[in-house]
Amino acid sequence: MMRTCRGPCLALAIFATPCALAADDTTTTGATVLAQFQAHLASPDCDDASATWRRHYAPFVRRLIDPRDPALARFDYVLARMTEAGLPSEYAIIPFVESHYEPDQRSSEGPAGLWQFTAQTARLHGLKVGGGRDDRMSLEASTRAAVTYLKTLHRQFGGSWRTTVMAYNAGDGRMRMAQRRGGAGLSFITRIYPDKIHAISCDILDHGDSEHWKAPLQRQLPRLKLPGVLRAKG
Repeated sequence: MMRTCRGPCLALAIFATPCALAADDTTTTGATVLAQFQAHLASPDCDDASATWRRHYAPFVRRLIDPRDPALARFDYVLARMTEAGLPSEYAIIPFVESHYEPDQRSSEGPAGLWQFTAQTARLHGLKVGGGRDDRMSLEASTRAAVTYLKTLHRQFGGSWRTTVMAYNAGDGRMRMAQRRGGAGLSFITRIYPDKIHAISCDILDHGDSEHWKAPLQRQLPRLKLPGVLRAKG
């Protein structure tokens, strides 16, 4: 579902410029990445996007146009995996909320990696944690597990991206229990989780139309080629 254009449309503006993906598929441009993002959004209407969360996450969104920052290449990689799996673009925003798109993030409470998996959830989805190895710290391995998990949640919760991301945050068992109780039992953090995702998505869309973003987004971007596993340090 495409975003309704009110003025110059991001996707149309992008495809009118010479920034198509290279034939060997080893490079792309930021403009092409954002067009792909827009094309697969489940909720492209931004009239209801939270201004508070847009301001809060704006510094992390701006990283996408910094040529020294790897965030755009990581975002491209994750978005491509979601698109291949037939999942909405909103799911590629989850790492902005969870880890600010930093694969080596560790929480003092236990979750780790780009997707901030707990050790239990990681192991349930085929990742190895322990013995000097932590697949949660591998962008490739953790994203593969995240796609599997999100596909399951997406199917379980009727294709609703909002319910799916809440289930990702709270756990599918807790989400099913809350549904049986009419929504009771979910934390405030879980209930606002979709609002954060939507706000970040809309901030990306709206900035993509700005002159400040257009030039940086035309730069050539090498597409990530990743090892399967990164060994944990120490």
